[in-house]
This record gives sequence, C-alpha cells and structure tokens, in this order.
Amino acid sequence: MMHYERVRNDLSQAERTIKTALRSTVDSEAEKTALEKALGLVQQARDICRMAQKGSIQVQITQGMEMQ
Repeated sequence: MMHYERVRNDLSQAERTIKTALRSTVDSEAEKTALEKALGLVQQARDICRMAQKGSIQVQITQGMEMQ
C-alpha cells in the first residue's frame, strides 16, 4: 500500500512544479500548451492511482472477510 502513497505524493509534487512553471514567465505558447497538457496528464495519473489504491483496499477487505 505504501507504494500508492509514494506515487501520489510524487504526482502531487509534479503537479505543484508544473503549476509554478505556468505561473512564471512562459517563453512561448507552445511551452504553455505543453505544460498544460503535462498538468492534465499528471492529474489523470493521480486519479488513476487513487482508483487503483481504492480497488486494492477493497480486495484486501474482501479477502479479510472471507478468511473469517
């Protein structure tokens, strides 16, 4: 389970870094577009990680209930 938390923390850090870059002076429209796309992908990855973690927890709970 710890790996999900680490991945989510890393993705959150990436999101903060990209947002900071977007707030700073962007040299070109192409750079801004690339950063915005990267931000969307990081947010999507964070959501997928959250869903995977939720699924993993549900499997563990189900397995625990079956053992009783």
